Amino acid sequence: MSGIKVAVFYASVGTGHKSAAKAISDWFRREVPGAETMCVDTLTYASPLVRGLYARSYLEMVRRVPQLWGYLYEAMDTPDAIDGFLATINELTERLNLRKLLLALAEFDPQAVFFTHFFGASVVADALQGQRPVFYVNTDFLSHIFHRNLSFSGWFVASDEAKRQYAADGIDGNRVVVSGIPVDPIYLSPPTREEGRRFLGISGDSPMFLVMGGGIGVGPFSEVVDSLSQLDGCLVFALCGNNKNLFERLSERYRGHEGVRVLGFVSGMPYYYAAADAVIMKPGGLSTSELLCVGSPLILWGPIPGQEQRNSDYLLDRRAARMVFEPRRAAEKVKEILKDEGALTDLRANMARIARPDAGGAIVRHTLQWIR
Repeated sequence: MSGIKVAVFYASVGTGHKSAAKAISDWFRREVPGAETMCVDTLTYASPLVRGLYARSYLEMVRRVPQLWGYLYEAMDTPDAIDGFLATINELTERLNLRKLLLALAEFDPQAVFFTHFFGASVVADALQGQRPVFYVNTDFLSHIFHRNLSFSGWFVASDEAKRQYAADGIDGNRVVVSGIPVDPIYLSPPTREEGRRFLGISGDSPMFLVMGGGIGVGPFSEVVDSLSQLDGCLVFALCGNNKNLFERLSERYRGHEGVRVLGFVSGMPYYYAAADAVIMKPGGLSTSELLCVGSPLILWGPIPGQEQRNSDYLLDRRAARMVFEPRRAAEKVKEILKDEGALTDLRANMARIARPDAGGAIVRHTLQWIR
């Protein structure tokens, strides 16, 4: 099929939803000649008040009271929550502020619509039911009940365990595809360690550790960097994401320190992953999916209660990651992990076993079958 049009929507809450949406768009243009894609932040169609409150409330909650976010995430992950008060308020907000989204869709006239975040998704799925297929793409390894609205035509999930969640809700398994989380096509053939180090301007063979705090840079990030910075002869790349306060604070602290490079939001992530002797990161679904494809040792720290905790549990259960439990002693734990060659070999093998670099391609192929 050529000349297909697909619309992909995300919500700018964190960075993973946007990256997954962009990956889906890239995969369609890569796999289908003449494909046209519309990749848009759903929140741009909401009122400024709703847009500000929706994004800011999440960011402030996970930064200041992550336990509250975890409680709400778990408490609402029940069938009763769909009909509950918060779900009703969310639905009303969407219907009042997303009319322009439906008009934009009608003008673009896509053959298929995708959502990587649930904001606005149920409204569009209801409005287009019987007219255009609307698919939901999970960006974490496990699902939440808000993703499992029966109005969706189908779902793309990250794991067999997630598919079991859909089955428990009585959803037909033929409508649920275990694709993996969609990542950029570059992860089909990621850079080598040498290519990564050359991209980053690293000369010699000094160990390099990459520390990531997620797109919003939360948690005991400074403690991890402080600990690793005390290792002799090592380089520490500290990626602060969009957290400007963290970036400014660490930049001042490590001014003149040759072993620590403090960065904000960067491009070329495959090269950073590839150059690293270990990546110490928070368990975001999209970023860990990228790293699984590269194979540099994955060491987790500071999962936010809720979706990140579930991602962490999933990865640790499959022995595809290790965990730093005490950020102030991160250097000790990292050294302990890296000195055991046998355990490292097993870790890399387990990472490769669950990596899905072709997730975007699987989404394209199954979508074409659905809409023919």
